[in-house]
Amino acid sequence: MSDKKTWLVVGACSVIGRAFAREAANNGNDVILLDKDAEDLEITAQDVRIRYPGIDVSVVEFDPFNVEAFPNIVEVCEKKTKNIISVFSALETAYTQKECGKDLGKIKNMFQINYFSQIYFLTAVADLLLKQACGDIIVIGSVAGEYGMPDNYAYGSTKAALHVWLQGFSEQFKDTPINFTTVKVDDKDVVGGKRKSLFAEQGWDMQKCAKACLEYVSKRTKVAYYPRYLALESPLRRFKPFWNRNHLETQP
Repeated sequence: MSDKKTWLVVGACSVIGRAFAREAANNGNDVILLDKDAEDLEITAQDVRIRYPGIDVSVVEFDPFNVEAFPNIVEVCEKKTKNIISVFSALETAYTQKECGKDLGKIKNMFQINYFSQIYFLTAVADLLLKQACGDIIVIGSVAGEYGMPDNYAYGSTKAALHVWLQGFSEQFKDTPINFTTVKVDDKDVVGGKRKSLFAEQGWDMQKCAKACLEYVSKRTKVAYYPRYLALESPLRRFKPFWNRNHLETQP
């Protein structure tokens, strides 16, 4: 096994998934893209291949509802590379609070993808990382999981569950070379709300976030906030509920 990495990018067809695949390739790493839509996967793969012709780019179809297939998917990924395998997971789906209020099944769907699919896959791939005695796992979380907001508490509850599970699961590997990094990103406008920020008003750059993720994992950071101002804003929202209400505007 060489020192070169192969990143498994789960949720590769998402905006942040595509950005991370490009950033990983830009750093000289091979990538294996995992997502449900085969056509979209190939488009994403071709984008990386064209930009970085010296990088090995593979695709693996990944159905987040078929968790029984995850161990086999990990085996397929292992056979596709001789490099050290690491994982970047941006797997998620999101519905507005209004949509969830009309159809509770959407909450069930979010929990299946944002929580259960994540923990099943990360559990399966952790065995591989233990076997190779190294590797990194980056998971995209959300500050929505740190406090309940009127416009996204259903979505936020899926992220809160994921954060708690990651905190406990990663502790099992504290005496190993395997590193877990949770990146809690801004939830502004994620699920249809229009929220004011204390520190910034414009959205965040996905490519810069992807680059930051690689920086966090290189420093073995356990939990990071992106953009950085969230490290200050999140505690304020958590402990000042009145501030939450005063800085939220619901869309008609």
